[in-house]
Formats: sequence, C-alpha cells, structure tokens
Amino acid sequence: MILRATEVTKMMKHAGPRVQALMVVLVMALSPACAELEKEKLPLVVTQGPHQVLVAGAITLSASTENAADTGYTFTSSNPAIAAVIPQGIVTGVAPGEALITVTGVPSGATATHPVVVVAPTVEPVAPDTSAVPYFDKWKTSAHADVTAEAFVHWNADGAVPSSCARCHSSEGFIDYIGGDGTVPFQVDKPAPIMSVVTCKTCHNEAADQLTQVTFPSGVTVSGLGPEARCMTCHQGRASGQDVQAAIAKANLATEDTVSDKLGFLNIHYYPAAATLYAGVAKGGFQYEGQAYDVRFRHVEGYDTCIGCHDAHALEIKYNECVQCHAEAKDLAGVQAIRMYSSQGRDYDGDGNVAEGLASELFGLRDKLLAAIQAYAREKTVPTCYQAASYPYWFKDTNNDGLCGADEASPANGFKAWTPRLLKAAYNYQMASQDPGAFAHNAKYIIELMHDSVQDLNGAIVLKIDMSKSVRNDLGHFNGSSEAARNWDENDEVTASCSRCHGGAEGFRFFTQYGVGKQVQETANGLECSACHTSFGSTWDVLEVASVTYPSGVVRKDPGNDNLCSGCHSGRAAKPAVDATLKTSSPRFINPHYLPAAATKLGSEVKGGYEYEGKAYAGPLTHMGGVQCTSCHDPIASQHSFLVEDAFEARCRNCHADALGKAENIRLTHLGDYDGDGNAKETLRAELEGLAAQLLAAMQAAATPKICYGTNAFPYWFIDTNGNGSCEPAETTSANGYKPWSPALLKAAYNYQLHHVEPGVWAHNFSYMGQLLYDSIEDVGGNVTGLSRP
Repeated sequence: MILRATEVTKMMKHAGPRVQALMVVLVMALSPACAELEKEKLPLVVTQGPHQVLVAGAITLSASTENAADTGYTFTSSNPAIAAVIPQGIVTGVAPGEALITVTGVPSGATATHPVVVVAPTVEPVAPDTSAVPYFDKWKTSAHADVTAEAFVHWNADGAVPSSCARCHSSEGFIDYIGGDGTVPFQVDKPAPIMSVVTCKTCHNEAADQLTQVTFPSGVTVSGLGPEARCMTCHQGRASGQDVQAAIAKANLATEDTVSDKLGFLNIHYYPAAATLYAGVAKGGFQYEGQAYDVRFRHVEGYDTCIGCHDAHALEIKYNECVQCHAEAKDLAGVQAIRMYSSQGRDYDGDGNVAEGLASELFGLRDKLLAAIQAYAREKTVPTCYQAASYPYWFKDTNNDGLCGADEASPANGFKAWTPRLLKAAYNYQMASQDPGAFAHNAKYIIELMHDSVQDLNGAIVLKIDMSKSVRNDLGHFNGSSEAARNWDENDEVTASCSRCHGGAEGFRFFTQYGVGKQVQETANGLECSACHTSFGSTWDVLEVASVTYPSGVVRKDPGNDNLCSGCHSGRAAKPAVDATLKTSSPRFINPHYLPAAATKLGSEVKGGYEYEGKAYAGPLTHMGGVQCTSCHDPIASQHSFLVEDAFEARCRNCHADALGKAENIRLTHLGDYDGDGNAKETLRAELEGLAAQLLAAMQAAATPKICYGTNAFPYWFIDTNGNGSCEPAETTSANGYKPWSPALLKAAYNYQLHHVEPGVWAHNFSYMGQLLYDSIEDVGGNVTGLSRP
C-alpha cells in the first residue's frame, strides 16, 4: 500500500498538536521524493484486497496502475507453500505463515507487494451432525470423499483447479459445468477451489436432477439418460479415436510406419467406463477402418447402468445382488470369473482356456497387444516399455528387457519415436488398461479394439504375434459387430419394419405381443437374454409365442419353442410377393431374406420358395431324432451357440457316430446323384450346391443383357458388363442392379437366393430345396438331362 504526502497533509487537519508536529517532519521527509516522483510520473501499481486468509480459504486481489495504461497483471507468491496464487489473483491459504504477493503490471513492469498472513482457524470447527444425512457413512469411505486422493490434491500447489480440469476434480467445477451455478451449462467458466471432493451437493441439485445427456470427446451426444448421466459426465475419458486420427492426419506422414516427432502419445484419461460401456456409439477407442464394433453393452433390466451395478454412494459393486444370477460373484475375483453363454467356447486370447472368466480373456489379449507393440517398436522404431502409474506411460526401454525399470520410468526418458500405426495401438492399449472394469462394462468392444490393433501391427512386422487361435467376434445371436446388428447405425435407430428381429429384446418383444413392429431408438448389440427368457437366475423360463404368421400368410402353431425361433427365421417373402411384382410394369428382385430356416423346414406347408404350377413339393421335414428347431440346435448342449457341431455329442452321435462329429457328413437318406456330377457319395450340401451352380449357369445363358450374382452386395443381381460371368467390384453398384427381368428369370433368381441365404437347407429340407432348384433350371430353359429331382 502507498501513502502519499498529500494524504498526510489532509490527516494533519484532524490530529492533535503533538501528532501534527510529527507529521510535519514526515511531510518534509516525503516531499522531495514525492515531488521527484510526480515530476517523473513513474508507473505506480496499487493493490487492493485483504491481507489475511484462513488455511484452505481464499481471497481475491486486484490492482490498478497510475501513470501507465497496464492491460493486465501477474501475481507471484514468495512462498507458495504458505500462500498460493493463480493468474487471476486468487490467493489460497495453504499453511500458517506469511508471504508476499508480488503484483507486476503488464506492460509497464511496475511492481507492488501485498503482504498476506495465513492463519489457522482460531476456533475448531464443530463437526456437522451427519446422522440425518442419507448414505453418509457409505459416501465417506468412497473414493469420491477421499480428500487425499491425487484426483483432488494434484493442483494444491497451484492454488486452484484449472477450468480445463475442474469439471471432474472439484465439486464447484462440476456444478459449474452442468450449469448449477447459474452459468451456461456444459462448459466451465472459471477455475475451481482445490481440496473440493464430490459431495452431496455435487450430484444432488436442480441442475443435476435435470441432466439427461452426455457429450463424449468424440462429439457424440447420448441423450435420454437417467441418474447415470452424472457418472458419465466425468467417467468418459478426455480423448477419442477421432483425436488419434486427427493427430495423424495433421502430421501428414508418408506412411503408417513413418517415425515423426509431430506425433505424441494421446491418453484417453482415467476410468473411462462410460466410453467403454457405450463402445462403438461413443467411439472412445481407435476403431479401424473396415471393421464393425459392438455398441452399448446391455445387461438385464435394472442392471445396465452405472448405478444399476454400482452403489451410488459407496461406489462398490453390488455383489449381494450379482449373486442372484452369478453364484460366484461374491467379490471382485468372483465377478472377474463370470462367463455367460454368449462367450462360451470363444477363445479370445487364444490360450486354449475357454473356461476362464471373461476378464482373464481380456487380460490375456491385452498381454498379446503389449507384446505386439514392443515387437513393432523393436523392428520399426526403438524399444519401448509401459508403466501404467508413471507419466507419460510409454518409455524408452533402454536395456530392451520389456520392463520399465525405476531408471527408465521418468518423463525425461519418455518414448517419442511414434508412427501412426504404433500410436493407434498404444492408444487402444491405454484404454484397455485405464478402465479396470472394462471386462464388465463392455469386454467385447475392448477385445475387438485390441484384436484389431494386434492384427494391424502384425501386418508390418516380421516376428508376428500368434493370433491363429484368437477369436474376435461372438457367434450368431450374440455377435454385436455383425451386419445383422450394425446395419442401422447410420440412422441411430432400427426401423419398425426391421426391429422385430434386429431391434434386440425391445423390438422382438413388442412384435410378439402386438403383431406389429416399432421404431427402436437404440440399435441392437446382439440378442439380450431377455429377448427369449422371462426369468433369470435360478430359472430361465422361455418366452411362449402362440403362433407365427409366415410371409405366405399361413399361420402356424407349432409345438415346443419352434414359434419363438420361427418368429425371426421365417423369411420376409414368399411366392405371392414374386407373383405380385411380376404383375407390375417394372418387376424387381424379391429377396426371401436371411436364414429362413423355419420356412424351408416346413416346405410346401408355408410356401417359402417359389413353387411352380403343376409341380408337387415336399412338406415339412421328418426326422426320427426330432423336428423342432432345438432338437438339433440344442441351446443347452451347445451352450447357446446353437451350432449343431457343439451339440453333436449330446444330440447326434448315438445315431450318427460315423459322421465323425460333423453333421454335414450325414447322408442316410437321399442317396441319388441329384446334380448329375456322377458322385452320389458327396455331402447333401454339395448336391444342392451343384444344382445351384447349374441354375446360375442356365440363368446366365438365358439373360439378356448378361447377368451376374454378387454374393454380398445388394441387390445381389447385376448386369455383367464385361460378360465374364462374375461380378467385379465395379459392377456391384446399385446403379448397375439388374432390372430387365423376365418372369422365368425372376422366379429362378428368387429360388437361387433362397438356397444361398439358407446355408442349412440341405439338412432342414433337402427335398424341398432340391425340387425348387431343379424346377427353376427347367423353367429358365436349362438342360436337366442327367439331373435328378428329389
């Protein structure tokens, strides 16, 4: 603070004689200096603000400058261990003592000092009565209440939590972010106090109650959330795979394996559970081009959100509720041992153990990824090692032993020889490591990321990591990365016409109850248990479906669980649809849809194929071992893979021991040479494939212009522009789709497609499919000499 001589003169008017005498002396002493100062008009910084602050308290200083036009000020403390100050002039008391805060004007350079005394509270605070606070005892033992945790003490020396971090490391910062302090929501406007943990008011306020959306680092916003939005706001990470891609694009390097100092490691941040949970929706991991990824992991109802599985206040897993369905889940080790039907028999890490918990599969694959990263680094850059607890995590492995020694895990030894390929894999490894609950939050997504990372690295190195026995995807119903699950991702919803079979439990249950589809807002991630089961835990009761209406209009009420399976495996078209389009001026190809096993199994009863007038067709399958879907595709014996090969020992070997565990080898009936190749010993699958090949040849001979078949390209049939009989990539475009259909060609195309999309038709109803193919060849003008109609 500055005392001017003129101010002393004013004070003399109100003083007594003795004080006035002393002040005269003071004025005489000050006058020359002040006169000189006023003469030169040097810049003078004047501070304002308190001089005392309590430990853990804060005061705000401000300043002004005389004789200069300063635009800002810097603040420094002579002893940050006593009083810390941040650029905004906020001083925080750290420990009892004294410190000088130096204030410097910018650009004048003039300085002033502001003494600050930090004192301890003179009165011990009275501990609040927490007996009436709900869940207080649970909260006080949680990580959210730990005032000594790194998450809450990291910025103590700085005096405040910066706005870029305050959202999740200060109660005031979180409230600021959600707009609970009256400011604009979804941004932090100012630094926040240090030593501020997650308290009751952090999550229990009006703004938090209204929080229903979360925007991930990828820019994707997930809305319609409940209380879990509070958790997801912080547990989502601070980076995404898109940030990795952007950094690589900015570096603009020649190849994927070019080493460059333009690249640096990107850390997704800590405990990004929401990014793991929402997987391919949030795009937290680096997702490789051309690959499909699982989306949100959906557990059973009531246990598919953060607070469904974690106690909202203690944060612990609700083990006492887990054991209702998972008897072993009494503790963390028990939860890590969980392995449900969707992953039975799938060896993700390739170690030969399919009985270990899913967590062990993830950990094993993570070890493979680290090995791949280190192998790549040795071959392409310099050896590296990883230390999860030390920044920046990746270090130069100076002795090339694969481990980070104490002398290696230092920032000065940080790994810097990044290539685009290595950066992607290291980012995914970090994501898998920083979410310790990834095995439960969404193990399949993390497995897919790591599997793809290893394969990408393997493509560039000589000493490859063995992935020959490592599985990436789940089977059938549980494959969340399949086209059947991911086709609708661009629209973020499943249409009413498709949700019956592709909208998860929500879509399937709605259709079975009301007979119509509904638009499902969240795309499926494979089938949940609740799609087919009505109870969980000690019993797994199966949903009863009274009847099924087939595309032909035929209604069936079949025994057992057949109606449940047939609801989706009945196809979406039949002969009437083909006849209807032939009556139009521009007939179009009709696709029977995929895996219509129920329709082929029942044959002419439901008319799933195009049956020609005047011809007789086989009825339902007969089989002495049972004709229900689950007679062969036994869910229990196959551990819900529904693969016949997995149920062979239990369901087939008694009668078909000579098939050597492979159902395709069975041929006790249909002993003729149907495709005319002279081989009556080949499999029934081969017989039908032979007939189908001859049908395609007959169609191509009859078609004008020439036609080709694109196995995996919609709309499947295209103009064969080069006439070579095969569909080239340039030909399989929608614009080149085949349109000049003749009646015979269109009928044949339907039956050919039925055979293609029903890979098990040789077992489900060989006679019916064989008859359809034979008649199609004949109708389109092909030569049936030497062929045999079943």
